[in-house]
Amino acid sequence: MAELWAGVFGICGVLLGVIVNEVFRRQRRIEAYTARLFDRRLNAYEGLMKHLYSASRVAADVMENPKYTAEERLDLISSAIHEIAAFTDRNELYLDRDLASHCVATFMGAEDIQGLSSGKERTDMKRDIWEQYGQARQMIREDSGIAKIERHFRTVAKPVLTSPVIDRIRYLREHPKEAERSLEAEMRASTDKD
Repeated sequence: MAELWAGVFGICGVLLGVIVNEVFRRQRRIEAYTARLFDRRLNAYEGLMKHLYSASRVAADVMENPKYTAEERLDLISSAIHEIAAFTDRNELYLDRDLASHCVATFMGAEDIQGLSSGKERTDMKRDIWEQYGQARQMIREDSGIAKIERHFRTVAKPVLTSPVIDRIRYLREHPKEAERSLEAEMRASTDKD
């Protein structure tokens, strides 16, 4: 009887060893795959950020420069948006679909701002576009993993970063209503110059 139990325990031990080995092997494969995937996703998000930045310069020019005709504004914005769309299509395997759609739509409507007769409408539409751009940048930081890594580095390094500019930025971040009023005042001042 003891030999029977020894045999059962031996077989169970072998099976348990095979199962544990398989679990560890799969875990190693997942870790190796994850590292490569993270690098590719990071490269894709870095490229998306570059395309968004280029489009933001075009959008700023189109929104502020009254010398362009309606067709020229549409061509410039369409070209910038097309570049973002083409990039997101080429990298769809690594980019979040919803975030990619948001990025493509971020500057849509910028070509219409110069055609608006009301200064308030122009100011509101500009603010909406810049808010969408800021949201896109923040979502890229979050989805790419950069935001989490930065938080980790801050907990490890505990840097003390302070300057009048940094202190003002932190204050405005903590008081978004005041930041919005400040932005609106700047937008009105630029609209009044027109």
